[in-house]
Amino acid sequence: MQGIKYKYSVDALKVCYSINEIAYNRLTEEQIYNEITKEKELIKEFIFKSPNSNDIYTEDFRIVRIKDYLEFRILVPDEEGTGNLQDFGFLEVKSKNDKKFSGKCFITLDNRRLYEPFAVHHEVLSYKTPKEIITIESLSNISDYVKLPIKQPKTTKRIQYNTIFFLKEMANRLGLSLYSISNLEIALDSNINFGKLIKKANANPDLIPVINRMPYPDINSTVRLANTTVPYSTTRKRIVNMGYLLKQAKGELQLKCYNKVEEIQANNNNKAYIYKWLGWDTNIHRTEITAKWSPIKAYCKSEGLSLEDFLYNLDSDDILNVPFELWLNRLIHYKLVGEKEEMITVFDIVMKVK
Repeated sequence: MQGIKYKYSVDALKVCYSINEIAYNRLTEEQIYNEITKEKELIKEFIFKSPNSNDIYTEDFRIVRIKDYLEFRILVPDEEGTGNLQDFGFLEVKSKNDKKFSGKCFITLDNRRLYEPFAVHHEVLSYKTPKEIITIESLSNISDYVKLPIKQPKTTKRIQYNTIFFLKEMANRLGLSLYSISNLEIALDSNINFGKLIKKANANPDLIPVINRMPYPDINSTVRLANTTVPYSTTRKRIVNMGYLLKQAKGELQLKCYNKVEEIQANNNNKAYIYKWLGWDTNIHRTEITAKWSPIKAYCKSEGLSLEDFLYNLDSDDILNVPFELWLNRLIHYKLVGEKEEMITVFDIVMKVK
């Protein structure tokens, strides 16, 4: 891996929750809101207070109603601890009259929060050990520590929240139960151009591309192409230039490869915060897998993971890289001409080139 830069990230996340009658009424009853007129729109808001100010996973957040009474913005404290609020995500509660989604709501996380975990500043009691200062929240066995007088001065501690894990606490306090993941985008950013290598591999006469489990053995052959967004029948020559986008017919899985720097610049650098997250700001090639509920559910079942364990650990490379590679191989991999069993993955090709 020497010379290769790479980092996995969650680029988009939309989660479906079940909402009970009490939670539904709490969110939709008019009288629990303070009405504030702003820019000729009626914005209604209320604050969920932390039951324990020393609990690092129950900080205040704000729900702001926008336009329709079942649509809300979720706001959290800003990174600097100034008291200003920033977007955490968007909450959509489905109407009781919605035949398909009655009793459900959806939270879509703000893209910036996935790359900039927010922080809050707490006043907490501190205890000392011979080597360190620890906060009262982390004490597991008080006998392990040097006992000090009970009255200790409060200190301010800046605590950085894991955005996705905070979603769990937020859902609990809103009265929501995890139901499914509607949309998940896992991005692999690298200084290696995966899309370019995929195109070269598609044109290599010694390799047979297998796209959505459909092999393309002959460069001049026409093969009926099932479960993709390209025409019903196509040729091997046409798929040579398809490397940047592959998608199953129902959109359950999708692969995109593109230059991330060019995309950021084309959008007025609105997502320049991604550079800080990655640690470099040039030669960034993104390979992105979008997964809907069906492959996510199948993956959790095959790995023996509960949906909760999968969702609330999505900040870990160990969680992200396994489904990413699995889904990438499902969308496209290769076989050597004359070999029936051995599978050559996109990662195999990348490592061989480097």
